[in-house]
Amino acid sequence: MILFETLSQPYILVWLIFSGFCSGFLFDVTNTITFLCNNNKVVKNVFEALATISCFFILFFVNLHTNYGQFRIYVLIVFLLFLFLQRLTLGKLIAKTNTLCYNTFKRFVNLLTKVKLNGKRKK
Repeated sequence: MILFETLSQPYILVWLIFSGFCSGFLFDVTNTITFLCNNNKVVKNVFEALATISCFFILFFVNLHTNYGQFRIYVLIVFLLFLFLQRLTLGKLIAKTNTLCYNTFKRFVNLLTKVKLNGKRKK
């Protein structure tokens, strides 16, 4: 029985890494939605609570499927390590890209609102 459990360790590790990164992207989606809602505190708290609950269920089901429900400390450490790694690396890149796209879109909308329908500028 020991040999079977040690042979599946890399498989478990890969799935935990993948699920940690996916959970990080879930928090990126949450931050994007709250950014589009003008950082409303209620929206932010509701979506962060939903993202946290979703991350728990992702970890639970990945652990149940790959590790047969045996919850050990390395499962939690690997999952949280790669979730934080995604937030520190790709999460910051996604946030900067979202801000850049939003600012470009707002400039474009402001430019269109300055021009009248016949093409002349307002004074």
